[in-house]
Amino acid sequence: MNNKLNKLGWVAAGALAVTMMFSGFQANGSKMATVDMQRILDESRAGKKVFDDLTNEVNLRQGLLEFLNTNKIVSADQATQLRTLTLKPGATQADKDAAEKLKSDIRAENKKFNDLMVKATLTDAERASFNEMNSRRQNTDNLLQQWSNEFSQDITNMREEKLASVLQKSRAAVTAVGKKEGYTIIFPTTVAVYAANDITDAAIKAVDETP
Repeated sequence: MNNKLNKLGWVAAGALAVTMMFSGFQANGSKMATVDMQRILDESRAGKKVFDDLTNEVNLRQGLLEFLNTNKIVSADQATQLRTLTLKPGATQADKDAAEKLKSDIRAENKKFNDLMVKATLTDAERASFNEMNSRRQNTDNLLQQWSNEFSQDITNMREEKLASVLQKSRAAVTAVGKKEGYTIIFPTTVAVYAANDITDAAIKAVDETP
């Protein structure tokens, strides 16, 4: 799972191709402006929070996958419990301590497996233990692929949901600024072919002032 979010690519294409026309628009005597929607998303407090929240969610999932990839001797129950504790919204210190304790137990099992791997001769009990651990190791490989796919979809869904919310707020701010300052049409900077009044800073301020 890619653990990086590209700021330049997280805006829905349609959001950058919107031309706003207000009531009373006439071709003659129109008052035009431009707005940079990408800057609003990158620089407004709401946009920054969305990006920070998504980055945190990505890092949590990436860290979980990396830990299991390094410590593959883990039972299905342990893996599920660790996932729940790691991704729990509003995790308490007790949750974090429980996750660390679980990781410590998993590391200990992996050390046992590694020790058995280099041991010259195994007893019957040790061989049975080794085979059982090796089976868990193979199951973890399958689990990693499954979770990687699930996490990628999780992040995509979160991004779309959070992006829709901040875009709605941004568009409302642009509309409010445009009407307040008497503009009849507002072009996105991505399609404006000439210099015009840029209301981006005012729109960012309006977004920040919106509850």
